[in-house]
Formats: sequence, structure tokens, C-alpha cells
Amino acid sequence: MLTRRSLLTSVAAAGAATFVLPSLALADPPDQSTPEGWLARLAAHRDDVAAVFSDGAGRRFGHLADRSLVVASAIKVVHLLAYTTAVAEGRLDPDEQVRVGDWDARHPYIGDGAVGKGNHHTALTYLGVPCDEYGVAKNPDQRVPLRNIAEMMIFISDNSAADYLRARLGDRALRAAAARGGWRMPDVRMFGGEVLLLYFPEYCPPPGSPVAVRRAAGDALSNRFACDPSFRAKVLPRAAEKPPSVEAIMAWTELSGRGSAAQLFRMHQEISVSRDRAAVLAQEILGVPLSGDKPPGSKALLYKGGNLPGCLVLGFDVLWPDRRPGTSTIFLKNCAPEDFAHVPVLQRMCIDALFVPGTFAALERALGH
Repeated sequence: MLTRRSLLTSVAAAGAATFVLPSLALADPPDQSTPEGWLARLAAHRDDVAAVFSDGAGRRFGHLADRSLVVASAIKVVHLLAYTTAVAEGRLDPDEQVRVGDWDARHPYIGDGAVGKGNHHTALTYLGVPCDEYGVAKNPDQRVPLRNIAEMMIFISDNSAADYLRARLGDRALRAAAARGGWRMPDVRMFGGEVLLLYFPEYCPPPGSPVAVRRAAGDALSNRFACDPSFRAKVLPRAAEKPPSVEAIMAWTELSGRGSAAQLFRMHQEISVSRDRAAVLAQEILGVPLSGDKPPGSKALLYKGGNLPGCLVLGFDVLWPDRRPGTSTIFLKNCAPEDFAHVPVLQRMCIDALFVPGTFAALERALGH
């Protein structure tokens, strides 16, 4: 039975992998089922890591914080703050009843997990919406509250929820939300459009094209999927007949949306420190996935992560009743299977570092600071 606790436990590790692939293997990998093993892994491959840690009590360090890396679903905090801002300003009603077929229109059937276990399938199942194995609602006219779509974007990292909200809100709203955290021109794309570019490479711009050109190509495919039934009918046959190679998927990952640990850190801090209604609404949603793991005496533990093949991103905030929040963001590239298998151990370390000085110092030393 899919309970809220089992659901959140299963997806909170990072946001559920989009594709399952053999990753780069580490030579003589440490035992990452322990904090010591993770510290050894980080110390041995410091160039694979970018991070910013601040415990809110005066301790802070950054490691390759401004390096541009694949940001994956961690960027959805931008979509979330844009949504909560629209709610706070009365431009969106969280109780609006949204037709599920309109949400499904942003889900290109594939690319968000194994068939029958994809994130969109999981989201609909959790909300009690009957769907097929590809996560398409059996009754497209069934309705769900708009707030549920925003929640599924964070709780389950549903890509189609992020794309639906971006289509509703517009890029100006997302840029304004990111600007609150000092993130100028975030690399926000249609997640579904990026998946379609992988399966329909003939629509990709030439190699070396500017990011804006690739973004436009993916956005156009997302909109075509949403509005053109004839194109929609081509997706599953293409996926079956011409599945992308491992090499193609890894190259595609490198061309995905990017950001830095510093940019994501500032975004998290803006949400966690602010007390306006939009920020508080965002805090309430980000505080659900790991609510059972918040540190003793804290008000809330906020979390959003993401991953793509070979890449892992985590972002945390610990809110306290009597002092400034602590925030940590960490990006890893060249991830091996051991990294993904033991994400909860790294999560625990990143959280503990925000209130346990010894853990903070251990991570700082492991990264050479």
C-alpha cells in the first residue's frame, strides 16, 4: 500500500532517477554505507564536488561554489517560489480544480523512471487518480487542486508538475522568483522537452549552439506534445524502436540545465530566511519530504534534491526558533552506483553539519578547507 510515509521515503533520496544507467565506477571505492566512507569518497574526488555550507551560527565554507554544473530537479525551488508568490499575490488559487488531462499534457510518457514506477505515475497514484502504466490518467477530466500539483513537484519531483506550473506562470515569474535569491537568468527548461530532445535528436540544435537555442528547441517540443496528438502518438513507438544509447544519454545529461552551488544556496537561503507569505508557503511545502528527520529543537527541515545519470544535487535548510537558519547545497558529478545507493548517508551528513560542529568540520576537512 502506498502510504505518505513510504512514498516520501522512497523519493526523498534525491528526486528519483530519470534513467537507470551504468555509471562511472570508482577505483577501490570506500564503504559509503558509513559517514567515514562518504568523507573518504569526497576527499579522494574533490574536483567532482561543489558545495556551500553555512550552519547559521557563524561557520561557513564553500568549495568550487561558482562552478556551473548540472542542477537537475533541484532547480524546482525556483518554480515553487514563483508559484507561492502567485498564490500570495492572489494571481493563483491553490484550490482551483485542475483537469488532470491538462497536467498529463506535460508528461511525455517516459523519462521519469521505470514504466509503472515513474514519478508522474507515482504522483497520480498517490492522489487517487487511476492511470495506465505510463502515468496517463484513465479519466482526463478528473480534477485535482492546483496545490496538489505544486506539492507533487516537490514531494515526488514530478517533472510534468514543474512544466505545468512554468506554462501557467511564464518565465518572467520564474525569473523574478530566482532574482529574490540573486540568481539571475536561471537555466529553467521544460523537463519534458529535454526528454523529447533525447528521443528525437533530429530536433536538437547544432552542437555548440547557445543555451537559449537549445532551451527554445525543448520548449517547442514540449508545447508540440501538449497540443499535437499526432506528434504525441509518435513518442512511444520512437522510444521502443530507437532507444538512446548510454553514450547519448550521458552526452544529453551534460547539455541539461545548469547552475552553481552558490546560486542554489542563495535561493534556499532566501526562502528559509524570509518571512513574507510566499516564502512561508514555500517553507511549508519544502518541509514535508523529510519532516520526520528534522534535528532536535528545530522548527523545520527543508529539502529539495535532484539527479540525472552521473549527477547528484542536494539542498537543505534547518529552521530554528531562535537563530538564523542553516543551509547546505552540494553538487556531485561523475557519480558511481555506490553514490546513488548510499544517498541517505550523505543526506544525513549534510543535515548534521548544520547543527553538529564536528560533522561540519569533518566535511570541511574532506573538501580541503
